[in-house]
This record gives sequence, C-alpha cells and structure tokens, in this order.
Amino acid sequence: MSSRLDAYLAAMNESFDAAESRLDQARALATTTEQMRVEGESTDRVVTVVVDGNGQMVDLRLDDSFARLDAGQLAHGVLEAHAQAKRRLSFAVEQAARDIYGPDVAAASTITQSYRSTFGYEEYQR
Repeated sequence: MSSRLDAYLAAMNESFDAAESRLDQARALATTTEQMRVEGESTDRVVTVVVDGNGQMVDLRLDDSFARLDAGQLAHGVLEAHAQAKRRLSFAVEQAARDIYGPDVAAASTITQSYRSTFGYEEYQR
C-alpha cells in the first residue's frame, strides 16, 4: 500500500476510535442520569421531594409538622421542593457530564445547558 493510503486509513481509524469513545461517554452519562436521585426541600423544611434524572418526582416526604399547614401551604411546599430538586438535578448532571466528558467538551456543555434551560440551576453539596 502507498504511504498516502496508509495515512488515510490511520486517520479513519482515529476518527472511528474517537466516535466510539464519544458513544461510550454518552452511554455512561445516560446510565448515570438514569440512576440519579436528587432532593429538594421547601423553605420551611416540611416537604422533601426526590426527583430522578429526568426531573420526575419519585418520592415525597413530609415532616410531622405538615399537619399544621392548610392545603394551599402544603401544595406550595411541594411545588417549591420539586422546583429546587430539579434545579439541583441540573447541577448534578453538570457534575456528572464534567466527570465523564471533561470540562471542555461541547457535548457536555450542550447537555448541561439543556437541563439548565428546562429546570434552572442550583449548586448544592452532595
């Protein structure tokens, strides 16, 4: 084979390897987000909501003092905790994307911006 063809094949192999690596990273992030569970609390800490990696509520916990709240206050607390959990989810996804893709990869930025624009953003201690 010619050296030109060898160089072309080497470049193609590098491209395929890079694409395979990106696919592996995408799978890793998908698996990570599927397993995520993130909590949010109401301001009064009476309500705790847990969301999955899609922002769907998967658990709701009420402090014993919830009985003193009227229906409107309780509903507000649930919505408030759910919103916080989703904002925190954006942070968790961003951290996972950085761990998997590295900080400067466009794919990670696109994914995290999508979460931020959908749910907002709030840093928190894990």
